[in-house]
Amino acid sequence: MLVNREDVLKYIPQRMPIVVVHGLIEHSENQSTSIFNVEKDHLFVRDGKLLPSGLMENIAQTAALRSGYHFSNVATTGGEMKDPPIGFIGALKNFVVDDLPTIGSVLYTTVKMTHEVMGMQVVEGFVLCGKQIIASCEMKIFLSQEGQNV
Repeated sequence: MLVNREDVLKYIPQRMPIVVVHGLIEHSENQSTSIFNVEKDHLFVRDGKLLPSGLMENIAQTAALRSGYHFSNVATTGGEMKDPPIGFIGALKNFVVDDLPTIGSVLYTTVKMTHEVMGMQVVEGFVLCGKQIIASCEMKIFLSQEGQNV
């Protein structure tokens, strides 16, 4: 695992109780995959299932984890880790939810960077539960560098 649960907060701007990524398991220049275990008392869990808003946030946080990990590896000086960039979802397209995962499910979420121009990223994301894709979408994410040392 590239980033474990204890270190996730170093790479994303989100904080508890909203965090819906527990680790980074794969990363390349254009694609990253996170892992998340659906837990009983999570903010986005109702009636034993992760809500669609939790799946959407999971995709967005996977993109944030990807950016934070990427920037930490290319933008460090003197071995110091930079604060992760803050992103804002500018658009959501074709958000499809085929199933809601239950408590105890392990989700593997992959985001693929399709475009990046002037602080705007377009990513395609999908969430796997077992071998089934349960959610997917395209997001436009605007990265704010304000207050960041990137």
